[in-house]
Amino acid sequence: MNLAGFFIFLAAAGLLWSRNMIYAVWYLAAEGILLGVMVGASGPVTWLTGLVGIATLAIKAGLIPVALHRMMKTWPSEFRQDHPLPLWAYFVAILLVLAVGHVIHLLAPAGITLHPELFFYGLASIHLGLLMIVARRHVLSQVASLVGIENGLVVLAASVAGSLPTFVELGMLMDLTIAISLLVWMSHHIHRQFNTTDVAALRRLRG
Repeated sequence: MNLAGFFIFLAAAGLLWSRNMIYAVWYLAAEGILLGVMVGASGPVTWLTGLVGIATLAIKAGLIPVALHRMMKTWPSEFRQDHPLPLWAYFVAILLVLAVGHVIHLLAPAGITLHPELFFYGLASIHLGLLMIVARRHVLSQVASLVGIENGLVVLAASVAGSLPTFVELGMLMDLTIAISLLVWMSHHIHRQFNTTDVAALRRLRG
């Protein structure tokens, strides 16, 4: 589980640094595969864990990346690139990771977490996703960051509780599917209406 969490953290960093949205889709697919592996390794193999693992793979490694990729393929190539990451974001990312490491050091004596390393990877992935929302301007960067944050929350929950109840995991997957479906639909209409993928352009909608 710790190894899968480590690679999820690396994928979250890749999401933040990547300008090419095609690569971002691949990072999300990789996170989905790793989360599916984590679900399968979180406890005894039963039909319930198998169901959650298959649902995780189908939605996070299949449905979401495929939907984003198919929509992008209809856009000209210039709309598949994000703006360069601001210089300040690099420093903030380093500070956030160091801050998470400090939090782990403070929580270690309390024994709150079952897997301290996994807690670090999950919390760091969440922080990088939040930074991505602030630092990136591509509309699909915002969508990818929300998925990345949800993936980080799953890793964080696994580090504290070992595994979530089946109905909670399935409920989160259903909520994520509905939310991403709406966001993909909105992204498509934003691009068609304004001929841009820059969320800063939406400021013109202010009355």
